[in-house]
Amino acid sequence: MENLKQLCKYLLTLFVIGVFWHIGALCFGEYILPKPLNVLFFSFDYLRTKEFWGHFFISSYRVCTALAISFLAAFPLGIYMGYKKRFDSFFSPFLFLTYPVPKIVLLPLFFLILGIGDFSRIFLIVLTVSYQIIVVTRASVLNLDKKYFESFQSLLPLHVKGTPKQHFRMAKLVHLLIPSALPSALTALRIASGTAIAVLFMAESFATREGLGFLIMDSWGRGDMLPMFIGILSLCFLGVFLYEFCNLMERLFCKGNQPNAK
Repeated sequence: MENLKQLCKYLLTLFVIGVFWHIGALCFGEYILPKPLNVLFFSFDYLRTKEFWGHFFISSYRVCTALAISFLAAFPLGIYMGYKKRFDSFFSPFLFLTYPVPKIVLLPLFFLILGIGDFSRIFLIVLTVSYQIIVVTRASVLNLDKKYFESFQSLLPLHVKGTPKQHFRMAKLVHLLIPSALPSALTALRIASGTAIAVLFMAESFATREGLGFLIMDSWGRGDMLPMFIGILSLCFLGVFLYEFCNLMERLFCKGNQPNAK
């Protein structure tokens, strides 16, 4: 029932956007802003072409790979920084000094060093997203109340207390640090998915002939508005899909943090 309500909200939102889009097309002219129905009818034919799906799949591969690498690398690092004060005192100045730098400006440098293939574009997205996950995960561990550590140590079974120190650390990581930091990290990943789509578009606008970013800019340069809007809508769809996927992961793995969790 809840999923049906969410679907109805999305459909209503799409309808409202379509109405304003149609009004804008009447005001500015179809050469600048095609009518939504014209884009819809054109999509029936264009979505059957190998050209479109080639662009869509390469963009999906780049952004999904980048988000996966970002989370797998940044989440453990954020936990380690929040838990190990000596490491954090050494690494956090570098983190917060470079965090405000817009990573997209490094794209020409990445092209020179890493080449103009997929690796440089994926690396740019990874660098942009990882910072957000590290900062949020680190803060989540740092803000964890000390009473949880004390309770965890006192509630450990006797056979665990007698195990070597590395086993105790592993138990603390699995049963305390990861569960406490995971909700915040997944929320950061969900929010960063929109940033990843924006960086993907910029990264695909230069020195490539593949991807939805290239499709948009190439169609715009040729004055072919219908394929351009198909590319724009496809990037929007990809962004919504990634956002909802991260939301699903948060609901699956962080059930205790849901508002209606018992």
